[in-house]
Amino acid sequence: MSARDTGEPRDNRRPGFHLARAKAFLILGDKDKAQAEFHAALAHDADMVEAHVGLAELRLPGEGYQSWLQRFHELLKPEFYLEIGVAEGHTLTLAQPPTRVIGIDPNPKITSPMPAETHIFRETSDEFFSKSHLTSLLGQRPLSLAFIDGAHVFAQSLRDFMNVERFCGERSLVLFHDTIPLDEITQRPDRQRKFYTGDVWKTILCLKHYRPDLDIFTIATPSSGLTVLTGLNPDSCILAACYEEAVDRFIELPYIELQGREHEMLNVVPNERDTVAERLKRRGVLQ
Repeated sequence: MSARDTGEPRDNRRPGFHLARAKAFLILGDKDKAQAEFHAALAHDADMVEAHVGLAELRLPGEGYQSWLQRFHELLKPEFYLEIGVAEGHTLTLAQPPTRVIGIDPNPKITSPMPAETHIFRETSDEFFSKSHLTSLLGQRPLSLAFIDGAHVFAQSLRDFMNVERFCGERSLVLFHDTIPLDEITQRPDRQRKFYTGDVWKTILCLKHYRPDLDIFTIATPSSGLTVLTGLNPDSCILAACYEEAVDRFIELPYIELQGREHEMLNVVPNERDTVAERLKRRGVLQ
């Protein structure tokens, strides 16, 4: 429990002190002491993002999710790339010509120039898909790569997937961000902390249950995982037919059901390029 929760006066220097010690222990290679110091920092300031990120990176070391996004762009050279939840647009800049980029966000705050042709739609994903934007942009061609990183709540992310899949092809690839939650409080759909994954993990369990035809695996990349889906079928009506049932089945699933079983339940694979490339080759996504 933090000082904020107890109502006791908070020493604003203490979180920074423990954070500095955690970083020092990381340099020394003592991960156990670093972890203890990150927790100590959070005990004084439960909203310290750097401490949450430090704990997440201890658990999931290696290349970060943006490096993986860049890797997928390099491997696939997508004709069309769609991103839900563009924020400042940092991940949009990973797309290079001749890729055509489609970004969806009701309140984008793009700060960088876009290297590729980019279309930004300032609306929610539900509003976007209720119109014919993609049909006119794609013509009869499928989306090559899609990154779902919008509202981090189960029911919405499931709906986003359903809408995206309608425009995919047999070699398309869909990515979900923030699918390996750090802890119970940061995965709550009603956001409690600045560091936040929401309950997107339920979407992965739901898709495994209702769509066993999909190939689903999650890369153990910091800070909170990246799930890859292939074997997409734009003609599938399964989710549309049982959306309400699916939401009812999974929406109240408690985090404790996942805790300690993430690797099994989310099909987690090592944060290794060769492992992922081999999986995609088996699915025919890579030649």
